[in-house]
Amino acid sequence: MKSIVLPPNEFLDHYVLNAEFHRLVGISKNAYKFWKNVEIGRYQGTRVVFLHKNSILKKYQDKLKLCTDLNGFVLASAFCSFTTLAPSHLVKKNDSSIYKILELKEVQGIKFVNLKKFYDFLGLDYHQHIYIEKCRFFSPAPFEKRIKITDSMCVGYY
Repeated sequence: MKSIVLPPNEFLDHYVLNAEFHRLVGISKNAYKFWKNVEIGRYQGTRVVFLHKNSILKKYQDKLKLCTDLNGFVLASAFCSFTTLAPSHLVKKNDSSIYKILELKEVQGIKFVNLKKFYDFLGLDYHQHIYIEKCRFFSPAPFEKRIKITDSMCVGYY
């Protein structure tokens, strides 16, 4: 078994959520541990397991179509660690302005953020590092690149 730690800005384009996959297929959540040449990914500090689509056994390949499409998405906790955004901004009842901008998805009780769509909204390349802070904490314009996304929040990038 090949296990990799996914960078926090790694899109889940080539992965399926194990928690969803094992329920759809009707197998144990740990069945992948006994497969040959399986590749799994996890974000650092999480226990959520993602199975690489190419390493799924042939007899289960047709079940991949039933899994939720995670193209462009990242785990919400990975998004928060990557952008330094507090997780409370990803909760609707907190009335965060950023919540309205982001595309969120929940699968099997696990929250995801569409990072690719957020990059597109900002007009930035996918490889750029971003961080979200209150605009007042940024240095004056030529010293720090930023994009204002709400009245009080800005995205810095490099």
